[in-house]
Amino acid sequence: MRESILAIEISQRAGSIALRPRADGGIFEMEVPASDDANDHLMASIDELCRQHGVAPAGLAAIAVSCGPGAFTGLRVACATAKAIADVTGCGLVAVPSALVVARTAVRMGHLGMEESCTVALASKSGTAWCTHMSNVQGMPQVLSAGLCAESDAESIAFPLFGDAQVPPGFVRATVDRGGLQPAHWSAAACLEVAEALLGAGKRTDPLHLAPLYPRPAEAVTLWETRHGLSQGA
Repeated sequence: MRESILAIEISQRAGSIALRPRADGGIFEMEVPASDDANDHLMASIDELCRQHGVAPAGLAAIAVSCGPGAFTGLRVACATAKAIADVTGCGLVAVPSALVVARTAVRMGHLGMEESCTVALASKSGTAWCTHMSNVQGMPQVLSAGLCAESDAESIAFPLFGDAQVPPGFVRATVDRGGLQPAHWSAAACLEVAEALLGAGKRTDPLHLAPLYPRPAEAVTLWETRHGLSQGA
């Protein structure tokens, strides 16, 4: 019987995976060691966690993946792994925007109210950030809008504001009178819970269409195109 749900959250340098082995059971989370030049530890961690809780590939009902914005390599590895597992096992796939993971993690940590709106600012660079404005319904984040925001848009942000370490100064200044910028946190357990809500609403992702969310071209791609005299879209 397929009832287990697995979640991958390695959108940042440090990451984790989570597993709910049974629909009526708890969530078990495991840290994933950062990849190095010799090894990627994601699949080994997934295998270990599933073995610990007696979950075979045929028992997976769905796999969820935090799809960005985040680290270029981490997102590519996470999405490729989720695609492969869904393809091989035939389980469902759910792409979860990483901002929803941040908001749900904040609820789980007691940093955000069960019905409180917020904004999550990620992938900050050159005075812009990918801002996701959300409401919460019974502790589950719902996207209201998302897109690149400049510092001139700071006054339109819903507070509290959760962000990464590179949030533009204009955003930070806008939070001074509203409690300050809240640091973003990510957890695979939160990713799993959001995925369950999306599955309950009938939302699944076609593995063929799964792709990391990149707010702007990756620096590695831009450098490669520059070195080879290529322009975007060429």
